[in-house]
Amino acid sequence: MYKIKQCPEDFTVEEVMELELTKKGVYSYFLIEKRNWNTKDIVKIIAKRLNIRERRINIAGIKDKNAVTKQYISVFNVNPNNVLRIKIEGVKIKFIGLGDERIRLGQIEENKFKIVVRNLDNEGRRIKFIENYFDDQRFGGRNHLLGEALTKKEFRKFCYMLRLKWEEGDYVGAIRKLKKSLLIFYINAYQSYLWNKAVENYLSKNCLNCFFSDYTVGRFAFSSDNVKNFKIPVLGFGTNFNNKEIKEIYEEILMKEGIKLEDFIFREIPELVSEGTERNLIVDVKNLKVEYLNDERNKGMKKAILNFSLPSGSYGTIVVKKMFN
Repeated sequence: MYKIKQCPEDFTVEEVMELELTKKGVYSYFLIEKRNWNTKDIVKIIAKRLNIRERRINIAGIKDKNAVTKQYISVFNVNPNNVLRIKIEGVKIKFIGLGDERIRLGQIEENKFKIVVRNLDNEGRRIKFIENYFDDQRFGGRNHLLGEALTKKEFRKFCYMLRLKWEEGDYVGAIRKLKKSLLIFYINAYQSYLWNKAVENYLSKNCLNCFFSDYTVGRFAFSSDNVKNFKIPVLGFGTNFNNKEIKEIYEEILMKEGIKLEDFIFREIPELVSEGTERNLIVDVKNLKVEYLNDERNKGMKKAILNFSLPSGSYGTIVVKKMFN
């Protein structure tokens, strides 16, 4: 079985982003290079050191902890030198410049990956694209289950799962003490879980040469043939289906899950309402280069060094799974 992330340097990802710089601006842009750090934890530390609220620091995406990552942040109305004075072990901070706009989620044009895949006894498949699944990092064990409980309005169950304290049966009150961004993250994880199920179902029915790979909350179906790309809904209360087959697949999933599209309206917590969006079925793996060498960490085995780029929101680990599972 292949191995990844035997050390942080085995998984490197760098954001590619165009920033519009100005001589004067209220936002300061920085490139953060971090090793073995969670993005949100770094934001917390920087905010605390600057004695500002976390919401004044913005990111374009969340990166893995067990990796070496380079990503951009914007900080509102600070002296850049104060940020550069911050010292955190395993973190380098570089000032990029000033601008008039904060960095926004999803602003990344693409991510560049360098991944070392170890413990190989065979070379991997040659691929040009991946099915655009959400991977294990999205689910984190039970994130989708927490999102499911919220969507089904099982608020008592949600509180028990997180061991929240409530008073006189006020489960909603206990939930609303959590950050809105965290609650939305749980709901997004459940939406991602449903999207993965729909895609696996669609590909299983429509691809002659499919192979499968298990992951923590289900399985992936991968195609060895070319697949026609189109956008598949990420469910929300406003989802419209333009594809009859996808609609039928989702209707079956919704019935088994015991939910309806209207359940993504949260009357008890209106700020969590989710209209839904769309996601490409497949994405191209750009500039893929593969080099096979002897694996110094696993005696008698080979390693593969992968270099490639993916659009924002796509998972480099899916490339590994399609090539080597």
